[in-house]
Amino acid sequence: MNIAAHAFVQLPMKTSPRVLFNLIAAGAVFAASSVLLGGQVPGATVGSNQFNEKTIKQWTLKGPLSESPKRLAESLPLADQQNRGGWAKFEPMWDEFNGPALDTNRWIVGMSWWKGRQPAWFNPTNVFVRDGQLHLAMRKETVPAELQKQGYHDYTSAALHTRARSSYGYYEVKARAMNSGGSSSFWFQQEDPKATPRWATEVDVFELCGKNNTHDQRYYMTLHVTQTPQEKRHWQVGSYWAAPWRFAENFHVYGFEWGRDELRWHVDGVLVHTVQNTHWHQPLFLIFDSETMPEWFGMPGDADLPSTFSVEYVRTWVGQKPQPGVPGR
Repeated sequence: MNIAAHAFVQLPMKTSPRVLFNLIAAGAVFAASSVLLGGQVPGATVGSNQFNEKTIKQWTLKGPLSESPKRLAESLPLADQQNRGGWAKFEPMWDEFNGPALDTNRWIVGMSWWKGRQPAWFNPTNVFVRDGQLHLAMRKETVPAELQKQGYHDYTSAALHTRARSSYGYYEVKARAMNSGGSSSFWFQQEDPKATPRWATEVDVFELCGKNNTHDQRYYMTLHVTQTPQEKRHWQVGSYWAAPWRFAENFHVYGFEWGRDELRWHVDGVLVHTVQNTHWHQPLFLIFDSETMPEWFGMPGDADLPSTFSVEYVRTWVGQKPQPGVPGR
């Protein structure tokens, strides 16, 4: 999902007194002390302060899901119906989409920092609520002339994000991918450098392709970093779970537990992926979007358009207190 066209160039760490002073003045005390002591940033490559993402521990389910838990309470995550996590509803990121229109007290249509992945432009009219669901449409249509000059043409897609930012908690959506090429995605990001100074991260809970011989049964999960106090460089860790069905066929429940120590992905209440949390601690916007991805998922066939990514609900909980024996809390 990362929107940067190129990876950032690594900034080498200098050891002169002036640079050390500047690092400390900028608040990068940890990085400076690492150099002074001859040590390394945790997980860094020996001889540098460049983080080695290969040291991050992760696990992905191989094979089909085990039996899904029974839903006993709609007020709790499907994966934790006993509420071992001590979850409490987080209202700013909870929406059942039961109203006659999108609740603009919770949502902002579009993304101020990005117009969409070319050639498709995020057309605000492609986001709408109908029949108790949120819909994000992709269409074959002409785009405005000023956008054509920027490389957008012939296709439009959709995006929206929450007004609130959040991090640690449990997030659950019930959704169905659009039945075409292109992506149906649920992710987290924010582009305001004042909100998290010297940090730029992204969490892709899922990127789904509804119709493609290679990708339409793969549940892609990816984490991105483009800046830390120690370096500017784009790197990522990720994996996919191979499902026995296409994600455009039916609605499924997708859960994501964002913990201080571990990130955990669930499908229909079953754990499919875990990643050690080394960098993803910043409050981010919750985002839904659809994108054309010519080089990855392929362009949608015109006969398949318009197609729609549909979300029945999004529910968010925060942990009331750390729970012994609950991973990632």
